[in-house]
Amino acid sequence: MSWLDELFFPRRCPVCRDIVSPWGEMICDTCRKNFHLVADKGCLKCGRLLLNEEKEYCEDCMRMKRCIVRSLTGYDYRQEWVHKMIFHVKYHNERQLLDYPCSEAAHEYRDTIMRWQCDCLIPIPLHPSRQKKRGFNQAEEIARRIGEDWSLPIDTKVLIRVKKTRPQKDLDSATRQKNLEDAFAADKKRAQAYKRVILVDDIYTTGSTMESCAKALLAAGVQQVYGFALSSGRDEAS
Repeated sequence: MSWLDELFFPRRCPVCRDIVSPWGEMICDTCRKNFHLVADKGCLKCGRLLLNEEKEYCEDCMRMKRCIVRSLTGYDYRQEWVHKMIFHVKYHNERQLLDYPCSEAAHEYRDTIMRWQCDCLIPIPLHPSRQKKRGFNQAEEIARRIGEDWSLPIDTKVLIRVKKTRPQKDLDSATRQKNLEDAFAADKKRAQAYKRVILVDDIYTTGSTMESCAKALLAAGVQQVYGFALSSGRDEAS
């Protein structure tokens, strides 16, 4: 941001939403001390936060087979600041709130991402009507920020949402899967150019959305699909 932007549109802390001082910072000093990533506390398959530190996998990943090779999570969605931040991004167009959380998550997972040797990032697409109403795709905004740090290009054309679905947050696990049947399609010509890709989304809950996207990409010719979500739910099982 320029000094004029800072003067008329001062940056707000993504955690407490107070105006950040001094200029140029992306988070206030108080919140910086309480800013925690899921990091090594996540499920080794889907990345969701594990409350039981003795476990390596969440209950869902232990009982079901997933198409995704592995997924990473930035933050615990149950933290108040996380779900408030995502709400303000999606429904109040405060996309600048993504800058610091994305930067920190990208830095934390850079070494892991480099080992995956993926070809590109693919944001989970919105249905065209929903994107037109919102004006942007939050997953694409996240992908652009982390992609710059990971030196990975973004492909927004290989995967499309062909069916307008109900919001996943309102549904139980079984209904989520039914809701997403045939919701996504992949461009075969573009997909066959990739060996490994990373799907990007704002929230990972049960993994139904990423799994549905992964199936479409694998069927079109991608060899392996990984995932990154800026936030996720928790594995509550002890």
